[in-house]
Formats: sequence, structure tokens, C-alpha cells
Amino acid sequence: MDKINEDFDIPYYIFEEIVEYIEQTAKGKCKTMKWENIESLLKLAQENNKFTQEQVNYIINTYCRE
Repeated sequence: MDKINEDFDIPYYIFEEIVEYIEQTAKGKCKTMKWENIESLLKLAQENNKFTQEQVNYIINTYCRE
């Protein structure tokens, strides 16, 4: 796999969800459904050509706390 450019644009609605998820997990209050929602948003963004599979994988590997 080629190294991806880690400086890519994340749509604001996904960014907000990730920030909220990280804040909640830091407080120990996050629900599993929150991350599942983020994964669904990432897959939809990929289907709409906003992300590549590598970018989706990078976000999941970087931010998932499950």
C-alpha cells in the first residue's frame, strides 16, 4: 500500500462527529453506536468519492477507540 497524504479534507459533519466521539471517550461516556455512526458516514463519503479506501482506513485506525 502506498503512503497516503495525511493532509486531506474531512467534511465538517464527519469532523464534528469524530471530535464529539473523542471528547466522550476521554470522559468514559461514549457509546458504541457513536463510532458505528462515524463508520457509516465514512463509508457514505467514500461512496460519494469524498474519500479513498486508504483515507477511510487511516481515519478508522487513527481515531477509533473501540
